[in-house]
Amino acid sequence: MKKLLVLAVLAAALIATPAMAKEGPYLGIGLTHVNIGGDDWFDTVEPAVGLELRFGYNFGSIALEGNLISSSHNDTAAGWSDGDFRALSIDLRLSFSQEHDPTQVYFLAGLGAYSFDQEPLGELTGNGFNLGAGVEHFFNEQVALDLRGVYRFIDYDELEGFTVSPSLDGNTFTLGAALNLHF
Repeated sequence: MKKLLVLAVLAAALIATPAMAKEGPYLGIGLTHVNIGGDDWFDTVEPAVGLELRFGYNFGSIALEGNLISSSHNDTAAGWSDGDFRALSIDLRLSFSQEHDPTQVYFLAGLGAYSFDQEPLGELTGNGFNLGAGVEHFFNEQVALDLRGVYRFIDYDELEGFTVSPSLDGNTFTLGAALNLHF
């Protein structure tokens, strides 16, 4: 009963606090569903939930943001280990909501560096660009819930230091939810 009361008071405090988008730096941590598609090479790699770290600076209707994603994927093909997906991207977010609206709808675009590591293959690396959309809802000036979907156009062109020609299409869709803390 005490836990329920504490949660009710916390929810009321979050709702009663004036909420608005805040300019300045922010840090977010969350979970991201990662679905690797592209070439037939990835047909046996199953989708997985991974961790995502977001860090950025909000200038108002524009934000510059970095993302780190890590996920481990089961591979149903015999003889292959689980594969580890890693991503680092820099994105520009453009909000289409009123500047002080507690719910910010945005589009994002950016560039990324990616890797997929799996035995006995080794580590594939490549670059790509991202397009996505999301919504960030502020509970107060410091705390926001951020939901987004991002399509990542990835070309894996290197395997353990050797050039892969033609490159492997590793296009990936990520669907993430994070709690952002604005400072």
